[in-house]
Amino acid sequence: MQIHLHLAITRRFLLCATVAASLAAAVPSALAQKSGSTLTVGRPADVSSMNVFAHATVEDEIVHPMVFDTLVYGAKNDLGYGPGLAESWSFDAAANAYTFKLRTNAKFSNGKPMKAADVVFSINESRQKSTNYKGLLAGVTGVQAAGEHSVKVTLAGTDNLFLSGLLWVYVVPENYGGAKLEDFFAKPVASGPFTLGEWTPGSSMTLSKNPNYWNAAKTGLDAVRMKIIQGDNERLAAFKSGGIDIYESVRFDFIDQIPVKNRVVVNPTARTMLLYTNNNKAPFNNIEARKALSMAIDREAIRKALWPNLSTPIQGLLMPGTADTVPATNGKWDYDLKAAKAALAASPTPGAKIRISAAYSRGVDEVLVQAVQSQLQAAGFKVELNVSDFNTVMGQVLKSDFDVWLIGNTTFGTTAAEMLNFYASAFGPLGGWDLKAIGAMVTEYRTAKDAATRKEAVRKFENLMRASYTASPVGHPATVFGVADGVKGLDPLVTTAYRLDQIRLSR
Repeated sequence: MQIHLHLAITRRFLLCATVAASLAAAVPSALAQKSGSTLTVGRPADVSSMNVFAHATVEDEIVHPMVFDTLVYGAKNDLGYGPGLAESWSFDAAANAYTFKLRTNAKFSNGKPMKAADVVFSINESRQKSTNYKGLLAGVTGVQAAGEHSVKVTLAGTDNLFLSGLLWVYVVPENYGGAKLEDFFAKPVASGPFTLGEWTPGSSMTLSKNPNYWNAAKTGLDAVRMKIIQGDNERLAAFKSGGIDIYESVRFDFIDQIPVKNRVVVNPTARTMLLYTNNNKAPFNNIEARKALSMAIDREAIRKALWPNLSTPIQGLLMPGTADTVPATNGKWDYDLKAAKAALAASPTPGAKIRISAAYSRGVDEVLVQAVQSQLQAAGFKVELNVSDFNTVMGQVLKSDFDVWLIGNTTFGTTAAEMLNFYASAFGPLGGWDLKAIGAMVTEYRTAKDAATRKEAVRKFENLMRASYTASPVGHPATVFGVADGVKGLDPLVTTAYRLDQIRLSR
């Protein structure tokens, strides 16, 4: 197996050496400098939509809160969040209610003052319409204005999902300012630090500074231009030539072509390379087949070969670096080829034919796919590859037309709450997970009285995943950004999201 892995990696690096040589000949060796206060970002994908209720990707996580403000912001602290549009809040234990004090100087981009009624409307819309996050707000029983700049939210009981859920409550004008929902998001009135300018979906997007944002004095950029450059080689070339200032998702084998001073590394990162199996059908409706798949993966060999010094040890299905995450206590994600072969032989489908579905995005590339394929074949699986674009693969998964999906699974939340909710509401039903057991763990997390009890609920989830091999983590690789000279203030969260309003240009 290690010979197969070595050959796959060797082929890849020989190819990259050729590509790198051609790029070096085509672009200047030094990173070019540009003038002005417009930041240009090169990213592999566009936002999925400007409709915040359909928030679904890392790209959304960066753009949406820049156009639509939120009550709390993600933060690097023990909670994972801190004050945003809400400058402070208090909790009344007797009433089981939070009262949020809004910033009195907050306005929309059209100059209209932001009022409590706008926030009340926004919370209620999120509770009803959010595709992925309304579960985090399920404990809300009432929302009301408590004055012109205060909002009171009453909960059914102790709720550790609620404050995390506010990260995805994007503030819009009450009743969308009289517009229809679709029309509003096509030409939104902004509440965040930027307004939406020209947008050619799949090609480019421009954001312009919102002078009416409550913290506009500290927004250092006049504009941000985002270029969608899907090809890894093309993004590298654009960065080296000075065509982009921030190079998102640097491919690991390209890192050495970027000077150390021009790198920002997020490690640990809230990302797990995951083998998500379809447990609704053979072969993975049998635990022995799932066990064989998991024990066939030599995670340490992959880590050393693909992500040397750029990953953290396997923890589980919840991401390291996010608040409240802990590993299982009933064993580690071990590699044992002999045991993998025995488990597959003991399953109802020895020599099973399986298809690995993958899209080359978010850290998944051909070398990782080839390594996983080689390791599974060494255990006795007959493996075909189904490589396509992300949307195509996702469509297949939604139709249950997959055996195993190799995905770079990234949480958007800075606490365990968001991913627990996601697994219970999305991946769980699609993959055939034990929803009753997971639902009980989510409830236990939601109602925990302290951090220790929250972590125990997380531990139970990880123990279940480990005991049942429900899905199998492959690794927790870092995320690397390329940052041009003169770009200051890029400070990504563990989720790899970052605030554009914190960035300055000095050149």
